[in-house]
Amino acid sequence: MQGWADAPLTPQGIQDAHDAAKKLQGIHFTQAFSSDLTRAVDTAHFILEDTKNTDLPVTQLTNLREAFFGYFEGANGPETWDTICRPLGYDGVDSFLEDHSFYEARDAMHNADPFKDAEDSQTFKKRILAGIDQLVKNANNGDTLLVVSHSDAMRSLIQLLDPTIDVHLPIKNGSVNILEFTDATAKVTTYNE
Repeated sequence: MQGWADAPLTPQGIQDAHDAAKKLQGIHFTQAFSSDLTRAVDTAHFILEDTKNTDLPVTQLTNLREAFFGYFEGANGPETWDTICRPLGYDGVDSFLEDHSFYEARDAMHNADPFKDAEDSQTFKKRILAGIDQLVKNANNGDTLLVVSHSDAMRSLIQLLDPTIDVHLPIKNGSVNILEFTDATAKVTTYNE
C-alpha cells in the first residue's frame, strides 16, 4: 500500500505507462496534470512522450494524490485489509466493497488506524473534489486534459460520479479512464481499460 509514499515507478510501472500511452495514440492533449508523487509525474511524462505531446509541462496537484493510508502506509495490502475487515465481519476488502462504498472503506481504515492518521471519507472526498475543481478552473472549453492519478483516488471519484459503475474490483495500473465534463455535468465514458 503505497499511498503517499513517494516511491519511483518499478520496471512494471514503466511498462504500464507505455501501455497506457498506446491506448492514447492520436490524442492531442492541451494540458497535462498529475499528482505530485514521483510515480504519477513520471507516468505523465512517459505518456506525453509516447503520444508526441512533448511540448506540454506537467502541472502537479497535491489534491490528486492517492488516499493517505496513515499507519498502514507501506504495509502489505491484502494483510492490511484483512486486519481492517475481519473485525467488521468480512474476509477482506473485496467482500467489504460488495456491501460498502470506497468512502466507507476510507472510514474503516481510518477507524482501524491506531493513530487515526489515515484519511477518513470526508477528508479524502473533500481533497479529491478540490483537485477536480483545480482541473476545471484550469481548463478551457474544448480542452483535452491528461490527468494521471492513483488507483483508489480514481475508483473513488468514478464511484462518486457514476454509482452504477462497479468499482469494487481493483483498477489496473496503467488503465485509461475517460471523463467528460461540461458546465453542468460530469460523465464517465471509459473505465478501467
